[in-house]
Amino acid sequence: MQEYHLDERDLRLLHALQIRPRAPWAALAPVVGADAVTLARRWSALEGAGLAWITAYRGPGAKYTGAIIEIDCAPANIASATADLADDDEVLSIDQTAGGRDLVLTCLCQSDADLGRFVLDRLPSIAGVKTTRTHRGIRLLADAQQWRLRSLQEREIARLELGLPQPTAAQRGVPSEVENAVAAILRHDGRASVAHIAKSAGISPVRAKNALLALLAEKRLIVRLEVARAYAPWPVSVWYFLRVPVTQVEAVAGRLVGLQEVRFVATTAGLYSILMMVWLRRIEDMTVLERQLGERLPFAEIMDRSIVLRTPKHMGKRLTADGRRIG
Repeated sequence: MQEYHLDERDLRLLHALQIRPRAPWAALAPVVGADAVTLARRWSALEGAGLAWITAYRGPGAKYTGAIIEIDCAPANIASATADLADDDEVLSIDQTAGGRDLVLTCLCQSDADLGRFVLDRLPSIAGVKTTRTHRGIRLLADAQQWRLRSLQEREIARLELGLPQPTAAQRGVPSEVENAVAAILRHDGRASVAHIAKSAGISPVRAKNALLALLAEKRLIVRLEVARAYAPWPVSVWYFLRVPVTQVEAVAGRLVGLQEVRFVATTAGLYSILMMVWLRRIEDMTVLERQLGERLPFAEIMDRSIVLRTPKHMGKRLTADGRRIG
């Protein structure tokens, strides 16, 4: 039995934080339906239990090279290879899966040269790794910042979005050392205050605020809420590997983005045209989803799929076997 349970009040709070992850508690209170003190206390409990957290990562406005890497391991080495890979900064997430691969890595590198070093030099050095298949990202069309828990009503969502507009840049050209410092602080705590950012980065509060607004407005940095999948209403995670005629790739990928179950869609230069990851309520819903895809997108051929058994690392954070954040 699971020790924790996310009730509807928790889900409403988390949905609000998906929309505006850095919003003041007082601004969220009228929409969620609880006072600011209660929201802050409940968030502290959820975060402390590892059920939800807010982190940051490089966005489309920043220069990076993304890739999804499939790895086949000797069965006796899956655990040790996972632990070894979890120490690499290039590895954003690790999924241990059932299907045609043992591990699925989500990687972010600063350049193609760095990706090459990771694939050609680093991976062969890991004991137990038998084969790898690298899918260099071409275009990221959707990630989990667009995925929603669906606990707030449309009018409540609109109220949040209108009452708390997205940040606008007060300056441009944030120095790289300041950008790196702010990114590191927000990766640890996506709700870190401007005062905390200023003190930790060794800069003035005004400079910290301007840098933060610029990085968020330019999407050089994305701040988002994460929730422990096993405790959410969608505990089943599946990777899909699709092949699509080149003339239909953009159209198919664009339609996949609109599916409520989708948390990741990218076009790639690998064996498959499109990679997609979804969260489902039940394992049986795979059949429903695949039938819908076949009816609506006949050009998209599902070449393979893998069910996620465990996610030991997600968005740079270590997770327990049941998906709660460690530390």
